[in-house]
Order: sequence, then structure tokens, then C-alpha cells
Amino acid sequence: MTGAVAPIPSVASALRSRVALDRLLPLLTLAIVFGTGALVADVSAVGSIRDDAMYLVLAKSLATGHGLHWLHVPGAPPATHFPPGYPAMLAMLWWLVPGFPANVVVFKLANALLCAVAALATARFVRNRFGMSEIGAHCFALIAMLGAPTLSFSALVMSEPLFLTLLLPALLLAERVTADPAPARDVLLLGFIAGAATLVRTNGIALVAAIGLVFCWRRRFRDAAIFGLASLLVLLPWQLWANANAGAVPAPMQGNYESYGGWLAAGLRSEGMALLARTAARTSGELTIMFRALVAPGVPQALGYLALTVLAGLSALGVRVMWRRAPVATAFLGFYATIVVFWPFTPGRFVWGVWPLVLLLPVLGAREIMNLRSTQPRLRALRLAGLGAAAILAVGYAAFNVSGYRHRSWNTGARAFSGKLEPLLAWVVAHTARDALLASESEGSVYLYTGRPTVPVGTFTVNDYFKPRTPADNADAMRIIIERYQPNAVVVSWGWYRAAVRELALRQPPVLAAIDTFPGGGIVLVPTSR
Repeated sequence: MTGAVAPIPSVASALRSRVALDRLLPLLTLAIVFGTGALVADVSAVGSIRDDAMYLVLAKSLATGHGLHWLHVPGAPPATHFPPGYPAMLAMLWWLVPGFPANVVVFKLANALLCAVAALATARFVRNRFGMSEIGAHCFALIAMLGAPTLSFSALVMSEPLFLTLLLPALLLAERVTADPAPARDVLLLGFIAGAATLVRTNGIALVAAIGLVFCWRRRFRDAAIFGLASLLVLLPWQLWANANAGAVPAPMQGNYESYGGWLAAGLRSEGMALLARTAARTSGELTIMFRALVAPGVPQALGYLALTVLAGLSALGVRVMWRRAPVATAFLGFYATIVVFWPFTPGRFVWGVWPLVLLLPVLGAREIMNLRSTQPRLRALRLAGLGAAAILAVGYAAFNVSGYRHRSWNTGARAFSGKLEPLLAWVVAHTARDALLASESEGSVYLYTGRPTVPVGTFTVNDYFKPRTPADNADAMRIIIERYQPNAVVVSWGWYRAAVRELALRQPPVLAAIDTFPGGGIVLVPTSR
């Protein structure tokens, strides 16, 4: 009799241990992701991806009461390039910690915290929708958020962590609200969240489209209308602001200072619909190279393409699983991938911005193979082959990340940029008055670190994705900006802009005249018409 009841205390103890572990895992995940992100966060110079410096210009403008304007440009023209969500978050932090550049580490730590929250949301999503164990869900979240490229979210001031933090809970809510009849307030809330995500990253419009599609697919047209109206209410003010302020800066500046829609529309007017086919061919090639490097680093090309084929097969299986369990997430990935493929810009950053969902596809495919049970020798052999291939891909992905950690790939660009920026800033501080207007390829960084008003020397068009601009092309764009703003000096460091300023200096009559140089190949020129 004693033997019959003895196991009961041990079972209860095991249950208590399991509950304790389930409660501890979220804290461990939060601590590991935040701690790792905090380790790579520093006060290195902002501006290496250009967007980071421009985000901070907008944050400073908002925090100091100037509204959403390009504070560094003469006349402070309205800012319509970036949606306002991420600059608004940075502005709140800037208001709390106003001292620049010391507050840069605060912005990066905030991103590290957002990455940690996104990891928790990832674990919750895969556990809720795909039945992963608590341990498995948190392990997946750690793998997804601690890849070497995703660490750049903490090393740089980027909007992706905030977008992910909104996206994943929105997907969880959307799967529930679209699956069964829901109160109108839940549908409205979903519309507001989807709109808010789009105000952080413009590609978030894929979330709005996905939710609307699933509502319509399930013939819930009333809910689709309510959801669409709520999303529109969030997005409309921004769209009206962007449309009302189009053309506020000279044409060469519009690609970097005005709306993405206007930038793409200009490309379509120039090249027609052929632009989309040309773009898809280019982005598809870049994505192929990227994914081959991820799963088969350093192997011969033939083996790399074989690995890509396996990855594609596993991901296709994963899409089937995801569509059954999470149709909104599947539709979102479909719309998002369409944007990435047809948007004339390097696609890597867009992929990393939703990496947990992308990585989930082959993982779901591998789980589907693992769950395959059959007594037929052929199917058993196929199952073993599939699992073996998936394991090889996992080893390749691990090798890719080990190499990334070893070389600190998340801030390689920032280190190179700092090496160029520091002598430029030193010259500016030593040789110009505080109110001197400067033209530079790093205009956002120069303004933030020196306080001098600045304008750009370059332009950004759709065609830049397909071929480098010639020195003459850059010189033509630079001349328009110089004639519009008449800067006190033009200060450049990078090779393609050095070639452009030389072009302007050699024209007859010359537009610029060189007056000085500084370390790192920098050149200082002044407009001849001043």
C-alpha cells in the first residue's frame, strides 16, 4: 500500500518544478537577449547607415518642440520621408536624456530592451499558434533574436525592434480575432495596432493588407470594413501631411527627404512597369546570395545551391503549416515578401526586420517531417533524409553566426564610418563658425555632433540600385543643392563624392574651389559664386 502512494509526492514536486521553469524561462530569455544587446551597444558615431542619424535629427526636432521637421536644413522643411512612430519614441527618450552624444547609448539600450520584448513575443507566438513546448519556444526565440545580423538592431539606432515589438503581438491578436466572431472593440483595437505598426515602418502596410484579406476570405466583410476604417484613421493624418508637403526640398534631395511613395513613383514615371521586373530580378539574386551564405557558408557553389533547394523545400512545407495555424502571419509574409522583391533597394535589412517569422518557416517544415510516421521503408528513409538535411542547414546557420560573432559583424560598417567621420568633424569644429552652413555626405551626423546647419551633397534615385552614379551625375545633383542653399563650405570624405567635387571644380566656369584637405582623403571646397 505504501508503495502505491509513494510516487504522488514526486509527481507533485515535478509539476511544481515544471511550473517554476515555465515562469523562469521568460525572465531568462528577457535577460539573455537584453544583456547581449547591451554588450554591443556603445556610443560609436551615428550615421553609418544614414537613417540612424536622420532618425535622431527628427527625435531632437520633436523633443525640442519644433515638430516633425528637418531641423538641420535651412528653413527646417517638413519631414515626410520616415513615418513618425520611431522618431516619436526616440524623442521621448531624448526629452528624458537630452545630452547628445551621451544619450546615444540610451537609444541603443532601448532597442536592446525592445529586442528582448520581441523575443518574448516570438516565444509566445510560436507556442500559442504552433504548439511548441515552453522550452522549445524560448530556444527558438533566442536563436531568432541573437543571430549576428539581428544584433545590429542594438548596435545601431534602427526602427526594426519597435516594429517587431508591435508586429508579433498584433499577429497573435489578429489570429484570434479573425478566427472567430469578435466584439467590434477588438476589431477596432486590431486596426489601431496595425496602423501604428505601419507608422513605425512603412512595410507594415503588409500587416494591414493581410488582416483585411483574412477577414474577407472568411466572409466577415463588416469586420473587414471596421478594421480598415480604424487603420485608415491612424494612417490618414500622416498621408495628408506627406502629400501636403511634397516638393519642399530641391529635386535631388527628395529621394532622401520626402516620401517613399513619391520616390518610387518617380522611378515608375521614368522607366514604366519594366522597373518592377528589373527590380525583381536584382533583389531575387541578392536574396539567393544572402540565404546561401546563411545556410552554406564557405562551401562550393554547387553544394550551396543544393542547400538552398533544401531550404526552399523546408520553407514550402512550413508555409503549409503556417497557413493552417496562422493564416494572418502567412498572408503578412506573402505581402511583405512581395514588397521586398519589387522594392528597388537592397533587401537584406527588410528580411532581418522580420527574421523570427522568416526563420520559423524552415523550422516548421522540419517539425512536419519529424512528425511524419509511417511503416513504409521509403517514407521512413525520406523522413531520415529530410531531417538529416535540416540538421546540416542548422549547422551551416550556426557556422555563419559563429563567424559573425567572431568578426563583430554587427558594427563593421559603423567602425569604418567612424574612421571617416572623426577627422571631418575635427576640421569642422576647428575651422568653421557655429552658424556656418555646410554641405556634406554625412549631413545628419555633422549637424548632430557639431551643431552646424547642413545640407546633403548627394541624391537618391531608383536607378541608384542598379548602377553607380557617375561623377558627372553626382556633380549635377550637387550643383543644384549648392545653388539653392549657397553653403559656406562643402566638406566630403568618400571617394564618389570626392570625384564629384573635383568635377565641379574643373568645370568652366568652376562651381567649387578647393581650399583645404584633412586626414582620410577629405576635401574642403567653397562655392565660387559666394
